[in-house]
Amino acid sequence: MKHFTKWLPLFLLLMAGLYLSFATVVEAAEQSCPTKQALEKAIQQTFRQRLEIVDVKPADLPGLCQIQIKFRNQRRLIYSDSKGNYLIAGQLFSTKSGKNLTREAMTEINKLSKEELKKLDELAAFTLGDKGPVVYFVTDPHCPYCKKAEQIIEPLAKAGKVRVKYILFPLKFHKGAKEECISIICDNKGLEGFRNRYRSDNQCEKGKKKVEEAMNFLMSKGINGTPTYIFPDGRYHSGVMDRKALEARLAKFK
Repeated sequence: MKHFTKWLPLFLLLMAGLYLSFATVVEAAEQSCPTKQALEKAIQQTFRQRLEIVDVKPADLPGLCQIQIKFRNQRRLIYSDSKGNYLIAGQLFSTKSGKNLTREAMTEINKLSKEELKKLDELAAFTLGDKGPVVYFVTDPHCPYCKKAEQIIEPLAKAGKVRVKYILFPLKFHKGAKEECISIICDNKGLEGFRNRYRSDNQCEKGKKKVEEAMNFLMSKGINGTPTYIFPDGRYHSGVMDRKALEARLAKFK
């Protein structure tokens, strides 16, 4: 006991040193990403343009930082190392889960607010179903993947499991798709006209405005492809969802 008492002050001093070292390491880890100012300078030097940095935080991959930028009124993600010496413009995948971590993060930062969901009500071209949670279905009449998605979601709407509000989003590389979407709205042809790829010379201002507003608004939220499902919580999923995955997602809103 006497020996222990003799060495006690030294023991406490060592423990205090270890604690301070640990605290310093933790603090350093929390500050492992470059500042916004440093990154703005690096981005300007690299890409020759000034971009607004919204947020910087550690990415899911250790040593990597996730940078949220505003580009042409859209929120995007790029990455850097912890010192800001390297910039990465690409997508981050998890090899264990197979998930696209960049896409998931993009969905979260571009999540639609309640007010923005109300705006989608104004932009919807037509609706299928009158029961269940509302899903805004972003589609293009020329999109083959949209046809697959429609074959899955439409039976659910007819069964009263979901109410589908169609947002027409003609992709620029689909020649004539925009004109089809406009004439479907102008001539009030609805879902049947959409399925049959209806087109007329009627390119009324009302239809043109609705289609263009939908395109601009969705692109500002990071949506640039079809099909895309926008759910009641404001989160969205781009790409075809199989029936099991879609029903599991819808079950959250019962």
